[in-house]
Amino acid sequence: MFGWAKKKDARTEAGKLSRLLQEYPPFTPRHVALNIPTPGSNAPVLTESQAHENLDQYRDALPSRLALLRPVLAGIGIDMDAAYSDPLAYVATLHRTLLAELPPLYRPELARQPARELSSRGGADIPLSFMSDLAMLECDVLMRAKPGCFLGLNIDPDDRKMASYRRPCLLGLRDAHFAAPPATLFVEADYFNSYGAMDHPERLASPDVRLPAGWMRTIGGTLLMRLDRFEAHPDLPRLRESTWLAQAARAEPRAVREA
Repeated sequence: MFGWAKKKDARTEAGKLSRLLQEYPPFTPRHVALNIPTPGSNAPVLTESQAHENLDQYRDALPSRLALLRPVLAGIGIDMDAAYSDPLAYVATLHRTLLAELPPLYRPELARQPARELSSRGGADIPLSFMSDLAMLECDVLMRAKPGCFLGLNIDPDDRKMASYRRPCLLGLRDAHFAAPPATLFVEADYFNSYGAMDHPERLASPDVRLPAGWMRTIGGTLLMRLDRFEAHPDLPRLRESTWLAQAARAEPRAVREA
């Protein structure tokens, strides 16, 4: 048993992150809705126009959300600048710290996709805003490190039943080891899934995991994998004119941090 696998009563005690998030402003999508219809549900479903408005909001909010995230990360001992300058150290610290800080914030209903999609991400649901902001940070790091990739909507007709459909995704990258189409990276889902694992955090890598080898079970480990393996698709300019990528974004993206 790992040393961080604590007794249930200890895990429910509020930690430092819990206190810092009490005043954390939520990031509520302009249109809160499911991305695909659910049988038996009367919940609203995103139209493509609404999804584009959510994307515009997401991109416009990125600088301010990262500004909000910085002091919270600093408050739990994480240097946000290291995500850009030393991502290996950043992910190691993020993983170790959140393994201790996230379990008290875990609520089983937020581990379910429909509940997340219909949440305001505020109040008791504020962990969703925090995890979303961590995803924004990863996207910003990748946009700076891999020029050409951009934030856009997944409107691939083949993905109509995917969780990423009509959601803001990082587009334009491919695994450099394979001759494949550009990947659709639903980065937010990676962090929501890490939150969902907090019912049994021992399923993730131990706090002293040897990175980058253990990225698959590491909070934020996707950043290391994508920095190492991914590149801007060499045919991206043509694909952005001749495929669904042409409608995926309304304006050219920009990274938050100056080079």
